[in-house]
Amino acid sequence: MPHDTTTTPSDPLIKADQLPGPLSLNRLSELGVIHKLDAATAYRAEDALTLYGRAMVAAKVIPFGTIACALTAVWVWLGGEFPDTVDVISASHYRALVFGRKIRVFNRKAPPAHLSRLGPLQVTSPARTACDLALLPLDELSRHEANEMVCSLMETHHFRPADCLEILERNRYWQNAPRARAFFEYIQHCF
Repeated sequence: MPHDTTTTPSDPLIKADQLPGPLSLNRLSELGVIHKLDAATAYRAEDALTLYGRAMVAAKVIPFGTIACALTAVWVWLGGEFPDTVDVISASHYRALVFGRKIRVFNRKAPPAHLSRLGPLQVTSPARTACDLALLPLDELSRHEANEMVCSLMETHHFRPADCLEILERNRYWQNAPRARAFFEYIQHCF
């Protein structure tokens, strides 16, 4: 039976040792065919163009048994440049880098209503992801970047500030929750 070239390979990551020469990864990156995660690993640019492709990449990057959240979830839902940190919900602590990136752990409740499954990836829903962005420390993102990401999530995935306010109301003890609530109350008037 002929090999079906239209299917996505089970491992969306490309390792430098799979390529014909030591400079191939750099050259393919310069051509825009791949996006590098670190000096020895990349993913295909075409995978970054689809929700499912990004989910497959993220599933290989995040530690087993964790949930993609915050900036990692934003990348899955919206695309763009892969974030500098790998953000996950977990009760564990991770000291080792993954593909040259620090793993940032959030130990917050994540009920099933706040989660989505995209292929092998468990990721926070778009509304929960917006809440996670609003909960980040002020020095993490500029207000403009956070506003832009939250509004893009709302427009692309069709939810309202009221959905986020409901999540925050049920989790009012999360760090930075009052500031996040004030943010969604403010932008509620724009929608």
